[in-house]
Amino acid sequence: MISFLLTFLLFIAFILPLTTFVHELGHAITASTLLKAPVKIRLGTQYKGNGFTLGKINIKIQPLSGWVGFFKHDVPSDKVSKNSNLLIYLAGPIFSLLLFSICLITTSTLNFPTILDHLIKHISNASLLQFFITIVPLKYPAFLGSYSGTYSDGYRILKLLQPR
Repeated sequence: MISFLLTFLLFIAFILPLTTFVHELGHAITASTLLKAPVKIRLGTQYKGNGFTLGKINIKIQPLSGWVGFFKHDVPSDKVSKNSNLLIYLAGPIFSLLLFSICLITTSTLNFPTILDHLIKHISNASLLQFFITIVPLKYPAFLGSYSGTYSDGYRILKLLQPR
């Protein structure tokens, strides 16, 4: 029981915020590069501070933010090309898949102490799950809280690929 609780706390405090941050970082790096404009990453829902800025990316992290994360840029949608939007939406899931791959390769090629090996495998599993949850085209249901009614990256990509 204690092992389960510790693992759960580890997921809420570290693993889910990390995998969400990497996912949102994919969107942010791509958008700041393509749009040449500042972008924002927010982990959590209630962060009130200014966060910190790295280059053109402003980052706001609420402690114990779990898996809730958002990316935003202020470039008007009519000023962003279809191809740029496709790359921006695709970048988050690709970064999640990259994190999964890096963790998988790392744990299968290097010998770590058991606890570190388990941690990296949990990060790997969480990032793969995040990849699938975000790449599948869907409107998020109400039980997903802060994401309720928003669209997945896969849905946004599918909409961009449909003829008008």
